[in-house]
Amino acid sequence: MMVHTFKTLVTICFLANSADSITDETKLLVTKWAPRVWLHPDEPFYPSTVEFYLENIEMRNENEEVMLPSPLSSDNILTGAETAGWHLNTVKDLECVNCFEDFFSGQTLDQVPSYTFVTEHQDACETVDVTYTLFYPFNYGKDVCLGLESGSSCVGSWKTFGNHVGDWEHISLRLQGGQPKQIYVGVHSFGAWYDWDPSEQMFAFAEGEPVLQKTYREGKFLDVKVDVDYPQTLLLEDGHPVVFSANGSHGVWAQEGKHTYLHILTVHLDDWCDRGVPWDTWNNLDIIETGEWDSFTGNQTWVDFRGRWGNAEKMGCEFEAIVGECGVVGGPTGPHKYFQHDFPQPPVC
Repeated sequence: MMVHTFKTLVTICFLANSADSITDETKLLVTKWAPRVWLHPDEPFYPSTVEFYLENIEMRNENEEVMLPSPLSSDNILTGAETAGWHLNTVKDLECVNCFEDFFSGQTLDQVPSYTFVTEHQDACETVDVTYTLFYPFNYGKDVCLGLESGSSCVGSWKTFGNHVGDWEHISLRLQGGQPKQIYVGVHSFGAWYDWDPSEQMFAFAEGEPVLQKTYREGKFLDVKVDVDYPQTLLLEDGHPVVFSANGSHGVWAQEGKHTYLHILTVHLDDWCDRGVPWDTWNNLDIIETGEWDSFTGNQTWVDFRGRWGNAEKMGCEFEAIVGECGVVGGPTGPHKYFQHDFPQPPVC
């Protein structure tokens, strides 16, 4: 496992040709309000650049046939409608739930940008929507006690659920008139909105999404909505929003600590957040203007890949009917899904 260190950059990095039509004023705003992401002290799976990931991956179709061998890059990645059912895959298939490739460790933080997608609405409110994405080569799910858990011990057996290759996480921000209006933190498949309080200089909880619990009934899985106990405030540090990345799974929370978001019989799913290494995203932003499919060129071509960013084959599904998830699940779709920025479109003044 690689040892991760962090070096603070003193310059703001706007990659060439990545946001030519976005105004300098907006770029400064996007940088000013970029988040600090605290990684857990024990985090083994760090973020990486897209290029680093592509160098270790091949492209396959729905039948697991190799359409483009490793190494991939922005210069050769295939895109377009035909790739919607395809996926990126480790060159060698995973052989077990907790089998890891070396590149899953990611890179040091000083090498990694936040791919930051920006929409300038040019409306009467001067609305700017921003989504700061965080890419990781691997997501470690949850170690769950199938039995009775007492402290750190389990009367039964520990099983891992929810691992997947490739991991896109994000935080979205709406700015109006040069000031923050609302921020959204994406946990996993759910998240919460926080309203800006200018008098307190912080974000206050406004609304949270329920988590969908998969319940097996009458021979099929049903989604049951379960409320989540979200933190009530999201604070600033050094003038920037501060969020916390859950250990291994990278879900984003507004506060540190233990966050239990689902109970299934004796099973509970927890995210653990703590102050390990700060990822000050404003030091390295790759600012990209949102656009339609097939509108991205050059070193942004990868945005137009329409398939999944990780292995498709599931593994370790013998307890899926109880937990609602396999040991290894399919990889996520790409960042194009964030282009609505988690806010109503078009914006309301």
